[in-house]
Order: sequence, then structure tokens, then C-alpha cells
Amino acid sequence: MKKSRYFFLALIMSIFTFTGCNSTEKSKSISKEEKTVSSEITKSDNASVEIDTPSRYELTNKELLFDEEGDWPQKYNYCPSILVDGDNGYCWYCASVTDGIGGDDHIAYRRGVIKNGKWVWGSKQIVLSPTPDTWYSGNICDPDVIKGEFSYRGEMYSYLMTVLGCTTKDNTSNMFGFFVAKTPDGPWIEAKTVSPLYNFYDQHPDYVYKPGETPFIWGWGQSCVMSCDEKGKVLIFYTGRSTTGGKVECWDFSNLDTPSKIYEKEVKNQGVVDLNGNTDTICNSHFVFDKTKNRFYMLCDVHPFDEYQWPTNLPLATNVYYLDVPTTIDFYNIFKAKYQWKLLFSLDKSKTESPRNHNCCFYRDSYGYMLNTH
Repeated sequence: MKKSRYFFLALIMSIFTFTGCNSTEKSKSISKEEKTVSSEITKSDNASVEIDTPSRYELTNKELLFDEEGDWPQKYNYCPSILVDGDNGYCWYCASVTDGIGGDDHIAYRRGVIKNGKWVWGSKQIVLSPTPDTWYSGNICDPDVIKGEFSYRGEMYSYLMTVLGCTTKDNTSNMFGFFVAKTPDGPWIEAKTVSPLYNFYDQHPDYVYKPGETPFIWGWGQSCVMSCDEKGKVLIFYTGRSTTGGKVECWDFSNLDTPSKIYEKEVKNQGVVDLNGNTDTICNSHFVFDKTKNRFYMLCDVHPFDEYQWPTNLPLATNVYYLDVPTTIDFYNIFKAKYQWKLLFSLDKSKTESPRNHNCCFYRDSYGYMLNTH
């Protein structure tokens, strides 16, 4: 599971970030490049939008994407994945379904439409839940979704979701795997041939965390996916199994019955800096590729985390980096070459007016690319 609990939302049109409170004011010093990447913070509105929807799915006029029913003193929604296709938006995220701060991670989904620049989001649906006797029996969270062409057990599917799962409630032993669906709202079918992609317990047999007795082992996860060819070839980024913190793998998932790994590399952390200006490790990252600029963008947590208020495992800032891809290199092969990240800007209190800024994602098109809206 990720390192987070009960958060409020700041919604940015190209970058989606969780912070301590909502904000509708940008920093006066924001650059043209920052505006291109982060656009503007969405203003609240109660506009009505009439569209045809399936009878089982009713749109609501909620002011905020994460406005919840009921008055819960302790709740959380975090780690979104958002795809935009024309005037339609699809959002998957991790949500609690009971009142309380303990591990209660489920995958929620909302569909939205935009009209005259105003989003209207539908009610929350739980599309995946912890399931007994599985690798995600304890928690399931950290969704990331792309569109493509994926065959599994004789059926063709249009959407691929990666999720983090675990059998524990102590933030250890994390793994990640994949689900497929024909439509954004599911049903989501586990692709068992790649789930989990790497089994934590194969490397750590019979591991049980006992504070003060055994080492804390988080595992690997926080995965992000991006299409390489708008079909079955995908890039998979995740935290763990790497000295830099980040890992990237290229796979052919065209036929999930016989998946094929093309390559795996560490995500290099040259140019990635912490709050003290030292080289930082990569974690909790999200990626998007801008075809117009031939450029990758990366979001990732900044260390050290906030140690002065509970929970103490949340960052004060999320950094935005970019990486230009030589035109002679296919964009999905850049991670096999030499490269160094360049810092674009930080999502911190000066930008959001919030002390904590974490669990961010990019608004992306259906295949994981930058939206051509600027």
C-alpha cells in the first residue's frame, strides 16, 4: 500500500495532486513551461451537464471529484489515474469504504464529462476490492490505467490496469499485478499470468514483520503504465528492485497468455534532487510522454519526508522533471541509453499553499501520452 491516509484534493488540469487543502491560486512566478505542464487549478462549479448515460450509472453535479456522501470524520481518497478522451474523463483511485484510518484500500472509479470547460463527475463505484486467498487479500490500491489491445484467454480487452496488492495491513510485503477490462468501468479481470509480476514471497519466504525483531521490507509497487505502440507493448515503471528506487520494464502484453519481457532497466536518478540538493531516490513516480516535444515528464516524491506531523511518511513536495528524447531513439528505448533528468519545478507549498504534496498523477490521454490541449 502507499504511504498515505485521509487527504484533501487539489485538482490541476494536467497534473493531479493530493495536498493538505484545496487551492485556486497559482504562484506568480510560474513559468511558461510550468503553465504548459500544470495548466490551471480547476475552479469549483455547480454547472449542470446533460448527457446520455447507462441506466446503472447516473452523473451527479458534485462540486469536487472527491466529494463523498456522508459525514465521516476519518476517510481517504488518493493515488488517482486519470485518462481523458475528448469530453470524457475516467478516474480510478484508491479509496476507503469504511470510516477509520486503518488499511482499507479499494479501487474506486468515477466517470466524468466536460462541457464548456466544466467537469461533472459521476458517483463513486468500487471496481476492485481485497479478496481472500489472493496476493491482494489485505489491500489493493495504486491503480494506473491505459488503453490498448490485450488478448487474454481467448478474449480481447481494451484497458489494462496495474495495481499494488498485499496480504498485510502493516505496509510491508507489497507486490503489483494487472487486470484487464473491455470498458473503463469494468468488470476487471485479473491477468493471472502477470499477477503478481514478481511475487514478494518468492524472494522472502515466510516473511512476517515483527517490529524490533525483523527488518521492515516494503516490497515493490506504485506502478505506472504507458503504451509504446497503442496496442500491446507497454512500459511499466515501479518503485523497488532498484538501487535508484525506480525501475522500468518494457513488455509485450499483446497476448497475456504468453507475455514477453523486452528489457528491464533502473530508472536513473541523475539530476533527481532532495530538499537539501543531494541526489534523491525515485519513488511514488508517475510518467507521461509529450509527442509534440519528444519529451518525458516524471513526477516523484521528494525526500526527506515531513517528520513533524503524523503520518510522518509523507513528502512536503513532489518534483516535476523532464527528459528530452533524441529523435534517433524510439521514445520507449530511451531508458536503455544515457540520460539525465532536468528539474522543471516543485509542487510545494509555494505552488499549492498546502504543506504536503504527494500521490500525484498526470492527466493523460488514453494511451498515457500528454494531452494536446496547449
